Amino acid sequence: MSALKGTAQQVMEIALKAGADDAVAEAIETDIKQVRFSNSQIDAVNAWTERNVILFVAVGNRVMSSDLRELDKLGPLTEQVVSLAKRAPPSKTYGGIASGKFKYAKPKFDKRILSLDDPSEPVLEAIAGAEAEGAVNVGGTLFVRHISTGIASSGGALAFDENASLDLSVRAFSQPEASGHTLSCTSCLSALKPRETGQRAGQLASRAKNPVQGEQGKFDLVIEPMCLTELINTTSNMMSAMLVEIGSSMYAKKIGKPVASKHVTFVDDPTIESMSRQNFDHEGVPTRRNVVIKDGILKTYLHSTSTAKRFKTKTTANAGFPIPTPFAMPNQPMAFHPVVVPGGWKVDEMISDVKKGLYINNAWYTRYQNYSTGEFSTIPRDAILRIENGEIVGAAKNVRVSDNMLNLWKSIDALSKNTEEIYWWDEAAPPSTVPTVRIRQMSITRSS
Repeated sequence: MSALKGTAQQVMEIALKAGADDAVAEAIETDIKQVRFSNSQIDAVNAWTERNVILFVAVGNRVMSSDLRELDKLGPLTEQVVSLAKRAPPSKTYGGIASGKFKYAKPKFDKRILSLDDPSEPVLEAIAGAEAEGAVNVGGTLFVRHISTGIASSGGALAFDENASLDLSVRAFSQPEASGHTLSCTSCLSALKPRETGQRAGQLASRAKNPVQGEQGKFDLVIEPMCLTELINTTSNMMSAMLVEIGSSMYAKKIGKPVASKHVTFVDDPTIESMSRQNFDHEGVPTRRNVVIKDGILKTYLHSTSTAKRFKTKTTANAGFPIPTPFAMPNQPMAFHPVVVPGGWKVDEMISDVKKGLYINNAWYTRYQNYSTGEFSTIPRDAILRIENGEIVGAAKNVRVSDNMLNLWKSIDALSKNTEEIYWWDEAAPPSTVPTVRIRQMSITRSS
C-alpha cells in the first residue's frame, strides 16, 4: 500500500510543476463488504472497491480542490485543477497549509477483519438474537470496511495510514409501530457482538409495544448513545472555528465560558482505537487528542492551519477534506472522533431518579431554527419509553424534542459508566464514543 503514498506524492509534484504554490494530495483506497437484510432474511451481499485522489491546490491565495476518480488521467486532471485555481477568485480566508518535519504513528489495525470471508454469519446471529426476544421482523446492514490512505503535501507531509472496521445496524420490530434499533461498531473483530446486538434490539422492540400519543410539556430524558451521537453530529460541527467565524455556531465568543454542565467533558480523539482512528488530518498534520470542553467549560475551537492563523493560535490537527469550491475556506476544521467522557451511573439508577420522563433509543431529523443561538428540534425514533416514578410503564409515539442545544448540554446531570462506539449513516456521525446520559426538563412537543 506504499503505492498510495507514491501516487499522492506524484500528484502533488505534478501540481507544483503546473504552477501551484501549495498542494495536498490524498490517494485513498476503500474496500467494502456489505450484507443487507430485511424481513429477517439476508437479501443482498455486495463487495466493491473505490479508488480516488483528493487534490487541493493554491496559486497565491486562489484555491481549488477536486475529487479525481479517473486514475489513468491523473496528470492532465491535476494540471486542469491548477489551471482552474489560477482563474479562481482570491480567497479571503486562505492562510496556507501546515509545514514542517512531521512524525507519524505506525498504522495499526485488526488484520483479522480482512479475513472475514463470510460476513453473513454475524448477521444471522443478530437476526436470531432479535427473534429470541420477541421480534417478528428484523432488518439492517453489516459493513466491513478497509480504508488505506497515502498523503503528500508541499508543506512536507508524506505518510501512509490504514484502518479496518465493522459496523452492524439492527432494527427489530415487534409491531408495525414498535421497534428497537441497536448498533455494534468496532475496529476489533472480537468486539463485534452480533447476537447481543440483536437481542438488545428485540428487547427494545418488545418494550415499545402499543405506544400511545406522547404528552407535551417538560420531561426528564434518558437518552441512549445512538440518540446522543445524533445530537453530537451538529454539536461537533459547531466547534469548527470556520462555523464560528461565519456565525453558524452557538459557541461563538464562548471560550472560557460554561457551555455544558460541570459533568460534561467533550474530547476529540482520533488517536484511540476506533472506526475513525487516523494518524493525520487532511493537511498531513499528525492527529492528537484535543479537549474541547472540560467540566462544562469551552477550552478551544477545532482548527486547521488557516483558521488558526486568523485566531492567532495553532492548528488542532482537525483540517477536514477541502471543500470543492473556491468560494469556501479550504480544509474546514472538523471533529474526527468525538468522545464524551463517561460518568459513574448505571442506566437503571438514572431511570429510578426520574419522576416523569422519556427513555429515548434513537433520533433523527435534527434541525435548527437558529444555529447561532442553538434553538433546535429532533424527532425521537424507535423505542420511546415512558418513565413514571422511576419505572418504565409503557411506550410513546409521535413526539419531538424542541429546545435549545446549549440548554440540553447544560441540563445533563448523569452519565453512564459504560460507553458505546456509534456510527450510523450521516445521522449519527462522525463515529463517536459516548455514554447514556440523563437530561433534566427538556421541552417535548408533538410531531406531525
